[in-house]
Amino acid sequence: MTEDVTGRQGSERLAIWNKNRAHGTCIKRRACAFAVSGVLGLTGLAPLLPAAAQGKAADKAGDTGTGGLAGPPTPRPGPPPPATLPSITAPPIVTPPVATPPTDQPPAPNPAPPAGGARGLPTFTVPTLNPPSTDTSAAPQFTGRVSRITISGNQNISDAAIRAVITQAGLRLGEPYSAGVAVAARDAVKNMGYFNGDVALNGGQDPAGGVDVTFGVKENPVVKAIRFTANTPNGQPTIPAAKLKSLMQTREGQVLNTSVLVTDLDKLFNHTTGYVFSQGYIFDVSSDINIDPLTGVLNVPLVEAHINSITIKGNKKTKTVVITREMRTKPGDVLNINTLQRDETRINNLGLADVEPYDLASTDVGKVDVTIPLVEKKSAQVSVGVGYSSRSKLVGRAELADNNFRGMGERVSLQWEVGGINSQSSLEAGFFEPYLDKRHTSLDIDLYDKAVYRFNSGQFGGGSALNTSGNTSTYLERRKGGVLGINRALGDLLTAGLTFRSETVSTDNVQLQLQDQFILQKGSVTGLGARANYSNSDNALAPAAGGSRALSYEIVTSTTRSVDNRYPSALAPGRQLFGKLGLDLRQYTSLQGPRKPGQFNQPKRVLATRLLIGATARNIPFFEQYFLGGADSLRGYDTDRFWGTDLALVQAELRVPVGKDNNFQAVLLFDGGDAWNSIYQQQGLRQHTAFQLSADYGLGIRLVTPIGPIRLDYAIPTTGARGGRTQFSIGQSF
Repeated sequence: MTEDVTGRQGSERLAIWNKNRAHGTCIKRRACAFAVSGVLGLTGLAPLLPAAAQGKAADKAGDTGTGGLAGPPTPRPGPPPPATLPSITAPPIVTPPVATPPTDQPPAPNPAPPAGGARGLPTFTVPTLNPPSTDTSAAPQFTGRVSRITISGNQNISDAAIRAVITQAGLRLGEPYSAGVAVAARDAVKNMGYFNGDVALNGGQDPAGGVDVTFGVKENPVVKAIRFTANTPNGQPTIPAAKLKSLMQTREGQVLNTSVLVTDLDKLFNHTTGYVFSQGYIFDVSSDINIDPLTGVLNVPLVEAHINSITIKGNKKTKTVVITREMRTKPGDVLNINTLQRDETRINNLGLADVEPYDLASTDVGKVDVTIPLVEKKSAQVSVGVGYSSRSKLVGRAELADNNFRGMGERVSLQWEVGGINSQSSLEAGFFEPYLDKRHTSLDIDLYDKAVYRFNSGQFGGGSALNTSGNTSTYLERRKGGVLGINRALGDLLTAGLTFRSETVSTDNVQLQLQDQFILQKGSVTGLGARANYSNSDNALAPAAGGSRALSYEIVTSTTRSVDNRYPSALAPGRQLFGKLGLDLRQYTSLQGPRKPGQFNQPKRVLATRLLIGATARNIPFFEQYFLGGADSLRGYDTDRFWGTDLALVQAELRVPVGKDNNFQAVLLFDGGDAWNSIYQQQGLRQHTAFQLSADYGLGIRLVTPIGPIRLDYAIPTTGARGGRTQFSIGQSF
């Protein structure tokens, strides 16, 4: 035999709501949360709950009589049908404090929880408390002063606790009797939460003209055990029952207090502030909640929201599987809002579409439909144009590319450049397959025959030694080869991969001093690398929170010789074996709090920081060393101003959006670092063997365009350079 946790007050104290069906995640009908009427502000729970063995004899000393009590409570009605389930509004909520001795002061309720919830979610609220009764017709009508207050029916709750509540309501010995005050005292006792059914109120006139007032109560059962169940395959809640019980003030071994219980349930299952929601879940409490009066087992059945279906809207070119394979949320799973938000982040980071906030709709008890709206971006492009840089000067450029080839998220590209100060041509072809298998293994192939202008043109002095273009001052590398990469996701945020690189490198003659001619090297390079990357940024293209941690190591073999075999070299000709270690740490901090879920481009002031470290063996080919300076590193210095076998770089940017969108930003910037361990000595490009800090600071702007963010920076060096420098590039520096 079980009974409603409040007996006759089942429809008052524990009402179930069906809030916000249009949005659907109150999970319909017999699944939502509690509504408990009564005073929730209790103080000193422990003193109010003496052990049953102690009885109440000591508390009743001086009290006499039990006559005149109301009859037994009316049997509870059955649960109301779903169609009549009331919606609820938010009353003051209080969490019972640490036990303290009873006081004469009435407890003060805490403020109500804030209204509003997540997208598509109803707000968890508890019902409005019953207002104090204004009907005094049911109260004994007497005149005189209160001569005696009698309490009957309590077994575990002490008379002192009940009397304290009666006194706080205004009914006191020796003071004039008022029917209205007596009703208020009855309501206060009822709203303590410990009693099953109505509290009886009776009285009588004593021979001396005083008024005897009698309160009759029936206690709730003692909670012997709390049992959570759920609509899951094993019948247990997704969050362990032990964790849920540990967060409750309702304790085993105590008289059930329905006011405390509803506060517990609000603390656990509130759809805005509850613990379960903070973990990403939506749990509702079924109307079948009950306590067995024989065993004392409090049964709390939960209805967990499960995914019924997932719908992708707005993808015209992109195949649905390209989107759904990025999602950890699957039909049949328990809905987790946190997981769904991370799914949207991964979809957004594909760069194929702008992701709009998801929508949730309830279809049946415990079932939710998920809809993810997309606005696709243009993925195919054909471009022809010209470009200019301080290294290569004026070049012509043509490109064919598709970032969503066949609608499968594949990337293909073909790029051709011609011109430059040495009239060189470059050709690059690339292909990226994001899913080779179901374990999210990706393939990246890059083939190239390209000219690399390593320094600003005219960096070296003229002389009799001419390069192949007749120019004595421009250093040029010709690189032919390719890179093959395979990566696999090891979790939601961690990826790991292998790379294979093979290329031949040739350099032209430039006029150099004899001691510096060792940089004129050519040869072949083969490398096998491993890389791990952890990334939790909220938007890969425009992050405002999170960051990335990348660690890489490459084992490289090279066969080199000096250009024309006639220049001395610090690196002996022949085969070399060396390793290259890299660490790239990036962090993004919003100074205006996190973005709203699903709003990946919401403008925020962001502090972006980066630490880049590289290390290799001392004697490696010149073209395998680290180079620092220019648009992506030390922006106040010439391109590739510093080089060596080791590198350290720190960068920071304060990015401030201008306007209501995130398409234009003003930037404060700082760079500091060095590349060292080189013995090059030419004046103006002199290098060093130990770390020497070089830094710059400046201003910049960012403009979002269809081809990517256009970046214009002006940086002023702090040491070793003349004046500031303007750097122009496409894409964020980090």
